[in-house]
Amino acid sequence: MQHRVGLLAAVFALAPAAQAANQNSGVNPDQIFIGAGISSNSVSGSDDGTGFQFFGGYHFGKIANNLKLDLEIGYMDTGNMDVSVDVPFFGKVTTNARAKGLWSTGVLLLELNPQIDLIGRAGFDFGDDDGAMVGIGVGYNLNKQTQLRLEFVERDNVDSIQFNARFNLK
Repeated sequence: MQHRVGLLAAVFALAPAAQAANQNSGVNPDQIFIGAGISSNSVSGSDDGTGFQFFGGYHFGKIANNLKLDLEIGYMDTGNMDVSVDVPFFGKVTTNARAKGLWSTGVLLLELNPQIDLIGRAGFDFGDDDGAMVGIGVGYNLNKQTQLRLEFVERDNVDSIQFNARFNLK
């Protein structure tokens, strides 16, 4: 647990440094964001596990009328999930499953109105469940700095229902 808290603290501590470094690089610091959330995760034949994720990203802005593009990089942990499998001669065996690791996705946001965005994502998971990663969801903009999100994300083996909060750094 301590390594998770330490890793999370490091991400939040590095965000202001990244913002300062980008001020002279042509990257608009107003478009950098961080986020975190909780998730309900499952693999085929398992009990659900409660996990977490945190991420950071860059908002490229509008690429078409009512269509915005983000790039996100994050870390996820599914929590423990009990999986039961039938093993010949032994019967039903229960084991523990857990996936964690880094991921990166492109995120398209379709602005329905100033408060609500439809979300679509596609990218890759580089952790224990490496491979393709896609998702759909909805975002609610509390204000210019904060968006609450509810998403369904599917990886090669793990399906997640996620509740996240995204915060613009400036």
